[in-house]
Amino acid sequence: MAEVKIEHIYNCSEDTFWGKLFFDDEYNRQLFKDALQFPGYEVASQKEDDKQIHRVINVVPKLGPMPGPVKKLIGDGLGYTEDGTFDRATRRYRIKITPNKLADKIKIEGVLYTKPAGDNKVNRVFECKVDVKIFGLGGLVEKQVIGDMEVSYAKGAEFTNKYLVDKGL
Repeated sequence: MAEVKIEHIYNCSEDTFWGKLFFDDEYNRQLFKDALQFPGYEVASQKEDDKQIHRVINVVPKLGPMPGPVKKLIGDGLGYTEDGTFDRATRRYRIKITPNKLADKIKIEGVLYTKPAGDNKVNRVFECKVDVKIFGLGGLVEKQVIGDMEVSYAKGAEFTNKYLVDKGL
């Protein structure tokens, strides 16, 4: 099992991040389709009440270069379902990611949260555990997944800070 903690500073308040960005359709479409160039992104469902927001999204990410054995194992068209629940009281978004291939061998879970980081700034933190049970390749796949996540989250942070300026948020 591998763990990662990814942090980026966003130039907005926590209220703006959670209330005007994270669940906004236009922002997410531009983030996933335009900035990250993911071949697939759709919100399968989203339900809200006073205590939480539950969202399920289906994603086909743009993958980085892969070692030969990993590419042979997963092939093309790797996608995943992200099942997430945002707790309004704690402002924590807990996710479970289920890949469309080898779902019985790959487990990815995490929590995304924010911390104030100064005047109109927030530190967006994603803590994630990746566990791949494939003999001889588990560590290699875990490293690949985390590397792709780190690249995507860095691009996402850059895009988001530009988006905040462009939208006057």
